[in-house]
Amino acid sequence: MKWLYPHWLRNQMIRNKIIAIYIPLTIVPLLVLGFASNRIYSDSIVDKTISNVSDNSSLIITRINGILANAESCANILTINLNRVIEDKRNGEISSERNLQLSTLITNQLSFALLVFRDVESAAFIDNNGNIYATSTNIETSLPPDEVLQTPIIRAIEPTSGQNLWFPMQRRSYLTINDADPVLSVGKRISNIYTGQELGRLVLNIKETTLSSIFGKIGTDEQGSFMLTDRSGTIVSTSDKTKLLKQIDDPNLRNWVQSEKDESTIGRFQSGKQLVISSEMEKFGWKLISMEPYSKLTENSRKITMLIAIIGLFCFLFTLMGAGILNSLIARPIVLLTKNMKLVKEGNLSLRLPVRSNDELGLLASGFNTMIARINQLLDNVRFEQKKKREYELALIQSQIKPHFLYNTLDVIYTLAEFGRVKDVQRTTKSLADYYRIVLSKGREAIPLQDELQGLRDYLGIQRIRYADVFDYQIDVQPDVMACTVLKLTLQPLAENAIYHGLKTKGTFGHLWVTGGKVGDYLELRVRDDGAGIPPDRLKQLLGPGGLQEEGGSKAVSVAGNTGSSFGLRSVDSRIKLFFGDDYGLIINSEPGVGTEIIVRLPLVAGSMPSDPASIHNEIRSTREGVE
Repeated sequence: MKWLYPHWLRNQMIRNKIIAIYIPLTIVPLLVLGFASNRIYSDSIVDKTISNVSDNSSLIITRINGILANAESCANILTINLNRVIEDKRNGEISSERNLQLSTLITNQLSFALLVFRDVESAAFIDNNGNIYATSTNIETSLPPDEVLQTPIIRAIEPTSGQNLWFPMQRRSYLTINDADPVLSVGKRISNIYTGQELGRLVLNIKETTLSSIFGKIGTDEQGSFMLTDRSGTIVSTSDKTKLLKQIDDPNLRNWVQSEKDESTIGRFQSGKQLVISSEMEKFGWKLISMEPYSKLTENSRKITMLIAIIGLFCFLFTLMGAGILNSLIARPIVLLTKNMKLVKEGNLSLRLPVRSNDELGLLASGFNTMIARINQLLDNVRFEQKKKREYELALIQSQIKPHFLYNTLDVIYTLAEFGRVKDVQRTTKSLADYYRIVLSKGREAIPLQDELQGLRDYLGIQRIRYADVFDYQIDVQPDVMACTVLKLTLQPLAENAIYHGLKTKGTFGHLWVTGGKVGDYLELRVRDDGAGIPPDRLKQLLGPGGLQEEGGSKAVSVAGNTGSSFGLRSVDSRIKLFFGDDYGLIINSEPGVGTEIIVRLPLVAGSMPSDPASIHNEIRSTREGVE
């Protein structure tokens, strides 16, 4: 059943799933219904049209064959009547010259035959001397008598023995009433029925319009058309006189007509989709071609399809409305719950869902609110415990840092006194007093940067007295950050590590630089020396898991261990993180034989700081948002 529920649908929103399932259930049956009904109805119309046209074609062919049969009957009757008239006249007259009475009798016989066989337009009898006896004076005067016997029709009749000879539809300037009108002619040799002596030639003409007029009487609707063609694709008879006696202009239709089969086809002929039906006339090798515009046949089918499409559109709109109602009742509360869960995942625990119903969704929203309330209660308990823990940790670190510096300073004073350097002892003692005045700071842990720098100067002044031949120092901090808040004893442990573990072990005179300023959204203080640097294995340990990070990393972490040079770094880094958060701390860069640089990254916060770390973090966040 996986194919009913594909993978891409699983990751969609609930409202999209509802729409994706509802729309196919509505649209697909309508599409199938529309396609099937259109196909069945169209096929039915085409089959019915083929049947009707085939019946009409049979009637037309029957009528045309009747006209041709009448023409042949007319020729046969005239053969008998002309035999009687000519023989009677010869018996009564010894002279063979044509006289007015014979001409009148022959003409009367021809005219009488045309009254009986109205499909024959004109008739002409040509005797052995080339004299023409016709139903119209136009025929009689169309050619001189001596040229009549040399015309193709007369010459084609000569070798026959009295059978009817049909000539194709053509326009000609002789033996016709109008040389512009195509005619179908039948010729016959008239001989004495007793002696077989040739009496003359008979030519009967059937006008093309006599055939094409049948199309309108029996033919299809106003959009359809009939035409007669020969085997070569030439149009013999059609209602469109501009195409008469010309090749079918559409090559595809012409090739299809030239085939030997009686069949029907649907294709693009004459710049449109047509239903074409062919019927064979074996007597002349003609084909009766019927053409019906396919668009006209399927007009009602398209109307049905359009109606189904409109119904489908309304069903689609109702489907969207139904999906919208389900979305409002089911999907929207679930989506709202999902959004709130995402916000909770991001740390927002102040959310509450409205409970508007007593169904499963209402129970789910109520359970969500209860869960958030329990989580907030648990977090409050954790914060209280973490606050106490941080206070204990901070007190422990402070108790380690202050004695640590005091021991080192007293050791300096002791050494100076031992060498009898009273002035230096006085200055060192005074600097120590000033230093501890700043360190104590009435119990405050966070002090302005300018006070921290003053304490650093007191400390470096003490160390400079002791190690005058080891190093000198320079402090250069931007004035605009002097009011920023830092933890006391932030820079002194770093300077102490630089002196004892970098400059003293260098073996030559060294330098210590303390710089600072604003970098982006941070306050950065740098303590750099050109001492011995940190060995690669030790630096790798500091930069590895549990140690500090290099410059450019995401954040600084505490130094692992509690011995040697790492203690001062660890204590400063830990205190900064306890107060300001894990986004702040120390970054170390060092190269053996070149020196070490410690970067202190702090928030840009000015003024007094609260003692609660959580409050400190909120104040830092508010300050940074204000800067942005």
